[in-house]
Amino acid sequence: MPNPSFYQAVLDASRAVTLVIGVDGSVIFASRGIQDMLGYPSSWAEGRNILDYLHPEDVSRVVESLVLADDNREIRYIPMTLRIRDNEENWVEVDILSTNRLGDPEISGIIVNIQTSECRPTYSDPITAMAKNEPHENVMQLIAQGVGRGGHLKRPSFFVPRAATSEAEIICSIPDHPISEHFRPEIFKLFIAAPIDKVEVSEAGELLSVNRSELPASTLKLMNRWDIAGIRFGAVAPNDTPHDVTHYLVSLDYALPETLWMDGVWSPTGIQQWQELLQYAGIALSQERNRLRLQRAASRDTLTDLFNRSEFVKELTRRGLDTAGCGVLFIDLDDFKTINDSYGHNIGDIALVNIAQHIKQSLDETGVACRMGGDEFVIVTPNGADAQKLASSLIESCSRPFITDPEILRVSASIGVTKIRTDETWEHAIQRADIALLQAKQEGKNRLVSCE
Repeated sequence: MPNPSFYQAVLDASRAVTLVIGVDGSVIFASRGIQDMLGYPSSWAEGRNILDYLHPEDVSRVVESLVLADDNREIRYIPMTLRIRDNEENWVEVDILSTNRLGDPEISGIIVNIQTSECRPTYSDPITAMAKNEPHENVMQLIAQGVGRGGHLKRPSFFVPRAATSEAEIICSIPDHPISEHFRPEIFKLFIAAPIDKVEVSEAGELLSVNRSELPASTLKLMNRWDIAGIRFGAVAPNDTPHDVTHYLVSLDYALPETLWMDGVWSPTGIQQWQELLQYAGIALSQERNRLRLQRAASRDTLTDLFNRSEFVKELTRRGLDTAGCGVLFIDLDDFKTINDSYGHNIGDIALVNIAQHIKQSLDETGVACRMGGDEFVIVTPNGADAQKLASSLIESCSRPFITDPEILRVSASIGVTKIRTDETWEHAIQRADIALLQAKQEGKNRLVSCE
């Protein structure tokens, strides 16, 4: 077994400083690292009181903690951020974690581990994940896992989308943790279904804490069961829209004896940690938003926002609309060249957008529409849908006047309608619908022709 000098050497080699103090703040022991950190020799400990070296604004918190530790010997850990005066009369911000060993006859004191802010943990995992283009949910989970990192306990944290429609959309830092399972529905209620007052008024980047007195009975019941003292959260906005709150980062803080809630007070360390995590979240949300925009741009016609031809083919397969019985509508605007020649292509584009809007409004989410090119559109509806009724509705709505500057114009449409046969592909069905469309044009336009 190593002799005492071994342990002393280990303490002296550590980047952190270790103190042992009494309940009155008197310093019983100081490791040699105090000279590197604060400029004091290790012999400085003799006859000193740590309270004399703390910033005046921090003294009362330390005194309260010492009294609490003395009254409640079962309290094990007391984390805190303080400012301490170095040997050159400068204030140095330090993070401490105190271990209560007052009940240990070998020590009879409080062990205080001190690190400067330079030793604070960094959160490179989310950045690495973003750089590797890992799934968005993985990135957000890594950010949530950053809450409380560096401490002795893993605190369940949640990413809550403001637009969530169910609790399943909430991302948990520790999904398999029993607290996550029980609190997820409650978090959904507090932040989405029936948001508490602080959620309603929170602004992007704002850090807020929620005490027990502000929470409903159902939440308090769960908090009592799992020894939760309070809830902290930050409002998150994508970096490209800094005032648009889209998510909340939510953390549950354990009650005593593990840590001190301190009535929801945010320590400087906690503020820095959360601000860093919220910044990463804003970057991740912007990145995901841009990815979705690019994905949409690659799959949509830029003018009408209907599916382009390549994505249309994928959607048919994805939705099972390439099978027998599905309806096919081939739509073409009447005399569209005349509009372009008479009024210009800008007005022609307005006419195309107008027709696309009518198509979108007429379709439910089961159908798929595509701009094939020029003034031609194709719609495929599921088996059982009334394709002819849809075509009749579009004939009527497309012929309604639309406003341009300075005139009000009308554009009609002709439509060929058919169904995919048992023995044919959807491509062949579209060809037959195209033939029916040509017949509609020949019969006078602004009508539909059905081809079985």
